[in-house]
Amino acid sequence: MFYAQSQWLLFFFIYCFWGWVWESCYVSVRKREWINRGFLYGPILPIYGFGAIIILWLTLPVQYSLILIFLFGMIGATLLEYATGFVMERLFHVRYWDYSNCRFNVNGYICLFATLGWGVFSILLVKVLHPPIERIVLQIPIYLSDPISLVCVIIFIVDTTKSVQSALDLKDLLSKLTESNHALSSVEAGLEAAISSLTNGSRKFYTHILEMNTEIQKARTQYELKRAAAQESSRAFLLEKLRERRNKKSHLLSLLSEKAAAAIAEINELMEHSSLPQEQKHLSSLLVQIQSFQAQIKKFEVDMTARKNKEYEQAVKLIRRNPGASSTRFRESLMELKRLAEKQIKDQKHK
Repeated sequence: MFYAQSQWLLFFFIYCFWGWVWESCYVSVRKREWINRGFLYGPILPIYGFGAIIILWLTLPVQYSLILIFLFGMIGATLLEYATGFVMERLFHVRYWDYSNCRFNVNGYICLFATLGWGVFSILLVKVLHPPIERIVLQIPIYLSDPISLVCVIIFIVDTTKSVQSALDLKDLLSKLTESNHALSSVEAGLEAAISSLTNGSRKFYTHILEMNTEIQKARTQYELKRAAAQESSRAFLLEKLRERRNKKSHLLSLLSEKAAAAIAEINELMEHSSLPQEQKHLSSLLVQIQSFQAQIKKFEVDMTARKNKEYEQAVKLIRRNPGASSTRFRESLMELKRLAEKQIKDQKHK
């Protein structure tokens, strides 16, 4: 069947929309709350539009055979799904769908159930859905379908541009969070190791360090609990939650900074009373290490202050639209943002 370019475009956007309706309803039923599904902001899922167009291109010439429709559509749509998932993960380091927990999956991008589903959908599309949609689209004069499709393309490009930027921002935020968490753990462990090697400090110093360790452990526990707490609301609560978490992390950083300062003061005092060259060398080395840790802690504080609430808001919105998203590289940070998204949903249910 020959279609004009604008008619193909209209078919594409119609199936993008109905794909969004299907996915949003399906996921919402499973989650028991409304989920505005998809990568884009608008009510469309491009993979369904591209999938439908590919299926039509492949199967309309063989529409006389249900078996060929099933096979051609299944293969074409499955290859598209795999390629799309592969490319998106390479670009954003996040999987926006993941079949890793399904049997007979290939790298988590496709699975047997979804592949068979594409085959069934191909028959449903060609034999049931497309004929009435085709009649409606073909009744639209070309002088109308051309500008309508052009407007849709412009809106689609704008939406895609904004959505890709949001995904890149999410990738950047996940990278920063992951790097910050790992670096903070490394600094904390390094600071503790450096202080442990200081064997000739005063009793007062060691008592103070033990007290500091208790406070740091308490602060870290409170910070972790804040990350896993279960009551959030929409935007207002999200901002309040972020403020609380920042305060807890700021307190943790303050305690680590105080611990480093106490160690530096103790080392300086020991260096003043030490006359052994070897001991002086050892203390000087420790001093340099701890000063380096102290500088890194201050950098964490600056970076945390610079990170904007809007970054978190946009990231949480994108994750809420894709609740099945996963990431190997940023697993912990993505789960942290997912918890924020889930807490928003829980609070909205209680209102």
